[in-house]
Amino acid sequence: MSQQRIPPEAQKLLSEYQALRDNYVKLDAELRLIDTELTEIDNVLDTLKNTGEDAEIYKLIGHVMVRKKKEDIVKELEERKELLNIKREKYRNQLGLIEKKLKELEQQIKTTLAKYGISIG
Repeated sequence: MSQQRIPPEAQKLLSEYQALRDNYVKLDAELRLIDTELTEIDNVLDTLKNTGEDAEIYKLIGHVMVRKKKEDIVKELEERKELLNIKREKYRNQLGLIEKKLKELEQQIKTTLAKYGISIG
């Protein structure tokens, strides 16, 4: 099916669908990054649980390693984890809404194309 034979009404819907699909892909990639970071944070927290309170702990800040108290590192990681969990939930909700809208648009596209005698799989 060539682009010139697609009615303008359907072209508009297809453009909206593609933009929404692109947004979905970006959010999904962000969600995977968040999941990876949460896994890393959990691994570090587990490792820190097995270290003594007087253990030397260092944090990389830019290109410099800085010695920090274990309790400060644990607090920072817990705060970051909490923030990431909130973001993850927000992204999951957004993905659900986008999926719903994509299904609606697919149906609108099929209906619109059918009006012009064009069918898709």
